[in-house]
Amino acid sequence: MKAYSYFLIACISTMIYSCKKNPYMYFQDIARLQFGPDVSRIYDNNYRLSDSLKRYTFYYEGKEIQQDTVFFDLYASGGVSAHDRSFQLVQEDIPGVMNAIPGKHYKAFSDPTVVTEYVINAGKVRASVPIVLLREPSLKESTVSLKLKLVANDNFGLGETNNLWRKVEWTDRLSQPTQWDASITQYHLGNYSIKKHQFIIDVTGQKWDDEFIKSIRTDNGLLSYWKSVISIAVVNYNIEHPGEPLRDENRELIVFP
Repeated sequence: MKAYSYFLIACISTMIYSCKKNPYMYFQDIARLQFGPDVSRIYDNNYRLSDSLKRYTFYYEGKEIQQDTVFFDLYASGGVSAHDRSFQLVQEDIPGVMNAIPGKHYKAFSDPTVVTEYVINAGKVRASVPIVLLREPSLKESTVSLKLKLVANDNFGLGETNNLWRKVEWTDRLSQPTQWDASITQYHLGNYSIKKHQFIIDVTGQKWDDEFIKSIRTDNGLLSYWKSVISIAVVNYNIEHPGEPLRDENRELIVFP
């Protein structure tokens, strides 16, 4: 925890006071890299691993959309440089899941159209790392996972071990949004299921994707409104189907906290 805090403080100190000597000497031996939260949350340890997993689905996109990009925040310690510094990513297989295949499910990290983006620009200590996801036909029936890791190169060593990796999961089916997290589950929507998600979309006419949930999650009044709309719809469904209450694909009753 302390190592992480010192690392990020060093990064921000460099960003703000790049012309002054950095008083934080931890991870100042050489230039090092690690992932971190959005810069607006960099001082809050509650968010230190908040962005470790991103979920994505092409489900809401038109057929013309054949690729999309997700981004992760990356930080460098050791001060700024007068020249651009490239960094390197590799894939690490995850046991027990369908691992994404480079060139089929995502643009390989060596692909010439993306490799030039894996750079900490001159005078900077932060970058947004693009991961280009491809809409492969098999995603209609499956979900793939990609674990990406930083590796040392001539420009950078490595920072804190727990922040050298990130994950992406994506599909072309309805799937659990990242914003449907533990808090939303506990207090508002309950456990996720595809049938529950589809029911909510059908009842409200809203997508209930990451963008929509993020837009309402800090507004208790709006959340309460939508929850009441959904809850009433479940009650009405159960009344209209006596003896056959609404259940999800796992045969669990669809309920809300």
